[in-house]
Amino acid sequence: MAHFTPYSVAIITPYSKEDTVDEASIHRMVQYYEQHQVPALLVSGSTGEQHSLTIEERIRLYQAVKDAASESMPLYSGVAAIRNRDAVRLAEEAERTGMSAIMLGFPPYIRPNQREAAAYVEAVTSAISLPIMLYNNPVRTGFNLEPDTLIRLVQNNPQITALKEAGNPENVKHIKAELGAEFQVLSGMDLTITDYFKKGYDGLTSVAGNLFPVELSEIMEHLRSDQLDQAEIKLNHLKPHLELMGSIGWIRVIRHVFAKQGIIASHCREPLSPLTEEEAIACQSVFK
Repeated sequence: MAHFTPYSVAIITPYSKEDTVDEASIHRMVQYYEQHQVPALLVSGSTGEQHSLTIEERIRLYQAVKDAASESMPLYSGVAAIRNRDAVRLAEEAERTGMSAIMLGFPPYIRPNQREAAAYVEAVTSAISLPIMLYNNPVRTGFNLEPDTLIRLVQNNPQITALKEAGNPENVKHIKAELGAEFQVLSGMDLTITDYFKKGYDGLTSVAGNLFPVELSEIMEHLRSDQLDQAEIKLNHLKPHLELMGSIGWIRVIRHVFAKQGIIASHCREPLSPLTEEEAIACQSVFK
């Protein structure tokens, strides 16, 4: 049985003028996602600026989203830290809060070897009973989880039921062949999701779904029904908008659009910044 929905949305973290996590905005955001029938939320991932948040802020964020969401909404906590003990604490707090599962990213910047990365994962798996999706994102972390390491980890830790693979998509068919069809492989890249389904991916944690929740849901429905042509038509219609938003910076754009809609305040956490006037005009051409 799949522990992760084939389509979820990776949410931003709203901030107050005082640069604290804005819990009132979180409630309005969750209401927006539920009104647009987003099936699941990923909290405190890369889109949620997890490494701009302290450990305590992330724990409060888990609780605030859990308090705001309906009981039936699956919630996935982004967990990643440089120190094993911090990753373990975040995972334990996610479980205590009642989150549905965690997405476990690897320590950024320090570039552990495969053995050290496996020990990091096993420190977390031994501390909680929640389902776990490992997150391999070499561009952001500087570390690449090798397929053989992944396969050993999954075989020794059955609660690892999914991989979010932002590294080499060509590895996916081998991974699925070794671990079976029930092991899920998800993408975080909206623009390439139709191509990635052809390579064996099962789903998407979407960034664009913040601003195009219905459209991405329809694309995923087509993909899961083997209607690749229909999915590509819808995705190609969106691509100019997605490319524009990506060139400006998705987190900044989502924050700007949500603030314009009164869902959140417009405050950024540095070093990210508000949109320039030119960028805001470009966004206005899409979100009128």
